[in-house]
Amino acid sequence: MDSNIQNRTLIAVGANENETYEFQVDNSYQFSTKGQKLKVEMIEEADGILMFACEGVRYPAEIVSVRQNTYEVMVNGVSYTFTIETPFSLKRRQILAANAPVKETEEVRTPMPGKIVSVAVKVGQEVNQGDPLLVLEAMKMQNTLTAPTKGVVTLVNAKEGTNVGKDELLIEIKM
Repeated sequence: MDSNIQNRTLIAVGANENETYEFQVDNSYQFSTKGQKLKVEMIEEADGILMFACEGVRYPAEIVSVRQNTYEVMVNGVSYTFTIETPFSLKRRQILAANAPVKETEEVRTPMPGKIVSVAVKVGQEVNQGDPLLVLEAMKMQNTLTAPTKGVVTLVNAKEGTNVGKDELLIEIKM
């Protein structure tokens, strides 16, 4: 691990921006968060499978994409997208977001290539944050995509049984 990262405070920011996790990198494998030290490792097995280990418990993992400081990883069949920020860069990001124009619609896009198993919403339907929108099968796992916000569904591009690529627009919600 890069020595200039050690003993620095970093912040992981979840995809919905409301989830932040401050952590300290003590060395290559030791992290501390909320006063708790954790041993975290990424291990490549002999058969090429990547495993994420936290305190000795192993989970199958895949690094789906890395773009600048944004990471998408799949751990135990669940996809997580997050950024790693310094306290300064997070503050800058928050200031820029506060001055950005207000979005009226939220787009739900495919986090990874897969097949649409089922669609639970239709145009004109009201949804609450966290309501299931559709089920996407990827890498032999079924993932439920949920509403990122409360609103009314204005567009449904997802059709049951169709294959979709990464970052395709599936559903649009007017807030």
